[in-house]
Amino acid sequence: MAARDRRRLTILATELCVGPGEQVVPLELDLGDLASCADLIEQVLARLGRIDVLVNVATSGGDRATIDEVEPDWETWRRAFEVNVIGTLQLSRLAARAMHETSGGDGGSIVQIGTFGTHALPSGRARYTATKQAMVSASLTLAKELGPTGVRVNVVTPGFVSGAPLDAMIESIAARAGTPAAEVSRRMAAGAALGRHVDPVDIADAVVFLAGPGARNITGVELPVTAGR
Repeated sequence: MAARDRRRLTILATELCVGPGEQVVPLELDLGDLASCADLIEQVLARLGRIDVLVNVATSGGDRATIDEVEPDWETWRRAFEVNVIGTLQLSRLAARAMHETSGGDGGSIVQIGTFGTHALPSGRARYTATKQAMVSASLTLAKELGPTGVRVNVVTPGFVSGAPLDAMIESIAARAGTPAAEVSRRMAAGAALGRHVDPVDIADAVVFLAGPGARNITGVELPVTAGR
């Protein structure tokens, strides 16, 4: 597991490593730093000897900001591109090379995490949705390019996922509209065919499927896990 906050990583690694013989290694990574991406791949290969699966989750630029602000903060747009597009692709290409070289011909699997915002295009989120859409387009192209090596590339796109971030969004909408949060949540869930939000485990299950042998002939796919939104 790799991210910028080593303290939180260490705590999470301890929580996840519960079975005998399991090993969870927390490593620092800034996805917006190309050198940091390269260093991570080197560390993983040095410690574990090979890479079979890469899952890119980290994102940037999700806070609300309209394009036509008096003084748009273009630096935050650049940071979003560095993390959501360039860093994600850098880590993907380096991992793919390692997968091809160490897998003995079995290839490997790269799974990117998208966002339903690239389809809904909510106002004030262009920085996030534009960069994530660029990531999706590039990743599906990468799937074609890496096909001959046996490395697969797919995207999992979540709907509204239960948890603290969704709760905060609902509370914010409820406060602006003067509506109870429970009612806002109900209306949001009603926008999905199944009439409910998605849980984090639903996203994890989709990632595990795409990473494993059951998806050996699936590549270049964006899989929406949205409860039918």
